Order: sequence, then C-alpha cells, then structure tokens
Amino acid sequence: MHKDQDASPFQRETLALIGRLVPLSGSAFFLVNPDMQHGGALLYNLAPNAERAYRTEYGALDPLNPERFADSDETVVTLDSRMAPHFLRQTLYYQEFMVPHNHRYVADMFFRREGRIIAGLTVLREASMGDFLPEELALLRKVQPFIEFSLNASYLPQRDRERKGMAAKYALTDRELDVLECVLRGSGNKEIASQLSLGLATVKTHLHHIFRKTGAGRRSELIAKLMSDLNR
Repeated sequence: MHKDQDASPFQRETLALIGRLVPLSGSAFFLVNPDMQHGGALLYNLAPNAERAYRTEYGALDPLNPERFADSDETVVTLDSRMAPHFLRQTLYYQEFMVPHNHRYVADMFFRREGRIIAGLTVLREASMGDFLPEELALLRKVQPFIEFSLNASYLPQRDRERKGMAAKYALTDRELDVLECVLRGSGNKEIASQLSLGLATVKTHLHHIFRKTGAGRRSELIAKLMSDLNR
C-alpha cells in the first residue's frame, strides 16, 4: 500500500541494482494484477504519463505484455526477440508509444508466485545505446531468481500485512483496499477507474465509503492518516 513517492526500499533498491548491472535509459518495476494488467509501478527516469498511457491505451499492443507470457516459464525477454525490427517499426505501439517516449530497446523480467506472473521489471534503452548483449541478458537471468525470492519472501508479505491491517482497523472491503492503494499512489478518480476496470460512479461510491469508514474529510487527510498508520 505504498505511495509511489514513498515506495518500498525493495522496489527502489531493485531498480538501483538493475541500473548497476546493465546500462539503461529508464526502468520500471510494476505489479501485475490477477487480470494480468499493470498494477502500481515505480518509475526511474520515465515520465508518469508514460505509465498512464501504457495502462489505458497501449498495454494491449505490447509484444511483451505479461498476459502473453502467462503460460510460459520465460524469465527475461527482449522486444526484438519477439518481433523483427522492420515489423516493429510499422506498429502503432512503436510509432505512437515508443517513439514519443524515446524508447527503442526493451527487456522485461517476469516474477512469479506459484506459476502466476505477479510482477515485472522493464529495462529501456534509447536507440543510441544499442540492443542488449547476450552477456547482459545472461546477467539479468542470473539475478532474476534472487529478486523473485525477495519479492515473495519480503515485499508482498508486507503488502498483504498492510492490507489486512487496514481492513481490520477500518472494516474495508477488498475492492475498497484496491481503490485505497490507487489513492496512495496519487491516482485521480478517472485513473482509478481505468486501473481497476470500474465505472467512475463506482469509484466515487467506494471513495465515499472509505472516507466514511476512516473518518477522513478529504483526500489529503485520508493519505496523511493512512501513511501515519503504515509508518507505526
């Protein structure tokens, strides 16, 4: 339930580790919801609107979308290994998403729990940096099991404890907790609706219940109250 600007040390340190292992121009650590869509993402050297555009418009067009690897055991994949460059350049995904955000080469690392992808890490390079070398990909594959173990042994259990704590203290439902996590990431109502595949009216109803149950009068007060709870 971490707010992005106060993201967990695990997320920050994982991105920092990858940045020390291979040259990159940007990276992102993201959770994967049960419906295989991106959950909250921590970004490095990327504009926040890139993640929003991916979630709302371009994720379904991504050759490396986690959904395409749901029945796979691959741990590290590159964009150019999935699609020939001359075909990639003809796609809307490349022309309307990658080029405006100055992405050219992409490697994705997937993390699983009991066979299901639960998180991913994207490493990006500008065209001038060149594609990922075989030895760089081998290095990423070597570190993947350690990150996956840490994710399952530390970060996700902490997130589960935080959700259970908020549910017990304020009698919040699972869906209200999902909405609350989006609020803590700084998402507006329309973004929450998109992220959770809910109608805008439904999001507002959930927020009304959350405000009533927590006793908060406005968004800033809600965030301050919950961050105080989480830091105790």
